[in-house]
Amino acid sequence: MEKRDGFIPKEDIEFERQLRQQEQEEQEKREKLEEERREADEKQRAEYEKTLQERKIELIKLKQGVIENSDVIKEVHEEAPKLTLGQKISGAWYRSKWLIIFIVIMALAVAYITYDSLSSVKPDYTVLAISSDPAMYYRTPELEEFFETYGDDVNGDGEVNVLIYNISTDYVSDPSAATASQAQLMSQLQSGENVLLISDQQTDFLLTDFREVYPDDPNITELGLLLNCRLTKDALKWEAMPEELYLGVRSAAKLLSTSKEEMQKNIDEAMPVFERIKAAVEASEK
Repeated sequence: MEKRDGFIPKEDIEFERQLRQQEQEEQEKREKLEEERREADEKQRAEYEKTLQERKIELIKLKQGVIENSDVIKEVHEEAPKLTLGQKISGAWYRSKWLIIFIVIMALAVAYITYDSLSSVKPDYTVLAISSDPAMYYRTPELEEFFETYGDDVNGDGEVNVLIYNISTDYVSDPSAATASQAQLMSQLQSGENVLLISDQQTDFLLTDFREVYPDDPNITELGLLLNCRLTKDALKWEAMPEELYLGVRSAAKLLSTSKEEMQKNIDEAMPVFERIKAAVEASEK
C-alpha cells in the first residue's frame, strides 16, 4: 500500500514555517526597539534630574553669596528650546483639552439657540390642548387648521400660524411620562403667553366665566364654549368627540413669567378667535 505524506502540501508547511520565523524576527525587533526607547528615556530623565539637582545647588550658592554667578544656570537658560506655534498649540491642547472641548460645545449650543430664535417664526396663537384622551393629540393637525381658520395675522408675517401645545393628563397608562406632563402643566400655569385652552375636563388654569356676558347662550359654561357640534366634528374628524369638550380663555393674573398687563394684552389678541368660533358654532346649530 502506497504511503501518504499527509494532507497538507510540503510547500504550505514550508511557507508557514517561514511566516512564523518572520513574525518572530519582527517581534524581536519590536522588543529591541522598545527596550532601546526605554533606555533612552531613562537616560534622558536621569540627565534632566541631574541638571535640576546641579541647578538647585547653584541657586542655593547664589542666594547664600557663596558664588556671584553660575555657568550651570546660564547653560540651562541658554539651552531652553524655543517652541514653534504648532508646539505651543499642541501643548495648550494637551493641558486644557477638556476645557477647550467644553467651551466649543457651549459656543455651538449658544450659536444654535441664537440661530433658532432668529430664524424661527413665532406663531400667532398657541392653544393649550389638555386631555387624558390621546384622541386629542392625534388631531393636532386638524386642531391647528381649525384655529387658523378663525385667527388673525398677529405677528405680521403674512400668514396665520397656530401652535397646538399638547399636555397629557393621563398619568395611569404611562406613569413614566407623568412627571414630564406635570412639569409642562406647572410651566404653562406660570406663563401668560398661551391664553386659549381646549380641554374635556377641569384644569388648574383660572378661566374666564362668560355666563354673565352671554347669559342666554346654552353653549357657554363656567369653563368656556362647548364645542361638540356638527361644525367641529367635521372639522376635527371626530365623531366620538366628548360632550364636555370646550374652548376656554384664561383670566388675566400676575404670574412668575408674565405681568397681568402683558397677559391681558395676549387675551385681547386672542378674544377675536373665541368670538368667531362661538359665532360659527351657533350658526352650525341653526
